[in-house]
Amino acid sequence: MKRESLTAALVLVVLAAAPLVPALAGQAFAQTAKPKKKGAKPAASASAAPTDTAPPADTTPPAAPATSAAPETAPSASASAELPNTPPEAAASDNSNTEELKSTKYYFVGLRYRGNIVPQFLENLFVDDGATVYSNYIGVELDIRSEGHSTIPWIAYANYSFGDTLFHEKGKPDDPSNYSDVKSGLSAIYLGLDELWSSPLDEAHHWDFEYGFGVGIGVIFGTLNNDWVYLDPNGSLAGTNGQHYTQCPSTAQPPTPQPNGENPCLNSFHNNSQDTKVGNYQEKNWFSGGSVPVIFPYIAFPDIGVRWKPIKQFESRLHMGFSLTGFWFGISGSYGLEKPEGGSDTTESTKKAGGVLGARGML
Repeated sequence: MKRESLTAALVLVVLAAAPLVPALAGQAFAQTAKPKKKGAKPAASASAAPTDTAPPADTTPPAAPATSAAPETAPSASASAELPNTPPEAAASDNSNTEELKSTKYYFVGLRYRGNIVPQFLENLFVDDGATVYSNYIGVELDIRSEGHSTIPWIAYANYSFGDTLFHEKGKPDDPSNYSDVKSGLSAIYLGLDELWSSPLDEAHHWDFEYGFGVGIGVIFGTLNNDWVYLDPNGSLAGTNGQHYTQCPSTAQPPTPQPNGENPCLNSFHNNSQDTKVGNYQEKNWFSGGSVPVIFPYIAFPDIGVRWKPIKQFESRLHMGFSLTGFWFGISGSYGLEKPEGGSDTTESTKKAGGVLGARGML
């Protein structure tokens, strides 16, 4: 009975303790699960890898040397940006850049030469015989140029000298008394002004076509010899009629026979001229009642040609035209007073810019 009562007691104890077992088991499980949660935190950090990758992105700017090299690439970029500005500055001071700016005046000082030709056919409009006469003149000029237009004041010396030349009075009979020997030692000083307009012939502005006119006034000085002549088969003066002549040394009868026995060296055979033109007679000027002018105008029209400007500080012209003294051609060369744009300041700034670029390149 005791065993049965003990067994029954144990059963009752087991039955009474049975409801506590699940609670105790759950409590034990909870206690064992808490360490697992503490160990799960590393697993959670592994799963949070994306959040862990963000910090490396944040640390890349200070860590990466490429960003520190950016200042080096930036100056090189700025240097390359500055380099295109350097050629225009160099071009501005380049002597070969001869383009002229609008509303800007340019000044040139130089020399000019002109050769003047009086063809015989022009002389024959007033007298017969004669010869083609060539004369020279040289002068100094100042070219004031703006917007394709040149105003050129000038002063020049002209030499109208020529040797013994036979002339025959136009419309008169073919008698020795109507011939004369003329020799010139005349010169002149002219003061004038040329007005020229130009049109460019090339894109580089080195060549221009020019056209215009010139005016001036001259003072004539020197001597003009005018002598009567007589017929001389051995004379040095040949006429277009095939005859030869010699100037009269005096009023004496010529040593060679003359037509009809006349003496062309006498005044009576020259409309009783008041002047005896023998023995290197010098014609009088206007002030003395003679025919030699003292004041003579200069008119040149047209005046056409080309202008060549290879560099800023030089220009040259080759022109031709017609004037009161005949056909002419001319050449001139002038030094330009134009300064390189920017002057020395531009040069210094260019040097400084080059030094800065060099310093930047060293960094």
